[in-house]
Amino acid sequence: MRSIQSPIDGFASPFGQRRGFSPASLFAGGTEGAWYDPSDLTTLFQDSAGTTPVTATGQPVGKMLDKSGNGNHATQATLSKRPIYTEGSGLAWLAFDGVDDAIVTGDVDFTGTDKVTVFAGLLKDSNPASRGTIVNLKDNGFNKFSLEAPIPGNTNTRWLHAGATSLRSVTVELSLDTRVIYTGLSDLGAPSLSLRTNGVAGTPSTLTTGGGNFAVGPLSIGDYVIPNGRYFDGNLYGLIVAGKTTSVTEITSTEAYMAAKTGVTL
Repeated sequence: MRSIQSPIDGFASPFGQRRGFSPASLFAGGTEGAWYDPSDLTTLFQDSAGTTPVTATGQPVGKMLDKSGNGNHATQATLSKRPIYTEGSGLAWLAFDGVDDAIVTGDVDFTGTDKVTVFAGLLKDSNPASRGTIVNLKDNGFNKFSLEAPIPGNTNTRWLHAGATSLRSVTVELSLDTRVIYTGLSDLGAPSLSLRTNGVAGTPSTLTTGGGNFAVGPLSIGDYVIPNGRYFDGNLYGLIVAGKTTSVTEITSTEAYMAAKTGVTL
């Protein structure tokens, strides 16, 4: 089963395509960020140069195009560190091995905003001793955000942000081999931090972060920007990072879109 899609996803597809809504609308007006859709084979390449398309399950992904219009494409130059394109049960995903797989963008400039929304569809295969990084802006320090599954010492998923002086986080439990949709909402200025799970809001944090805007730096998918063993072991069905506060309508529409891609019933 193959998926051939246009950048604007308005038609049905074999991989849970929703009719009438496109995540591209989240980036109207020049909103910074990225949108990655592993079910769209037109955006996947086996090499980091983007010359050899992915055409079948089991092939490595060395480059994944950003569908947001911002050009924040993600690459992996080392063959052994590339996630694997996989299909099954009418779904498509990138499989990360939890050992060394990661795919990274160039610098993404979030310095114009203190707000970000992250949507991710995933399944976790194991709970390694270290944390498993879904997506991370920057490495250590402040003015960053990160979605991690799990975190060290337990089986929780953590969504965190750091302003100018302080890091804050919220967590939820995630069982192994369970497909899930996460929506991470961050506002450094308010401050406010919350993590929705399959459309259900969690307990927010309103602890101070010191304010400020987010940084400019790479987005790393599968590990921190500087490789340090924080590798994700599992499947990624889709990922959207938008540098803004999303509306209730945008959240529910995007969650429904991601649920179809991930095989989750909301």
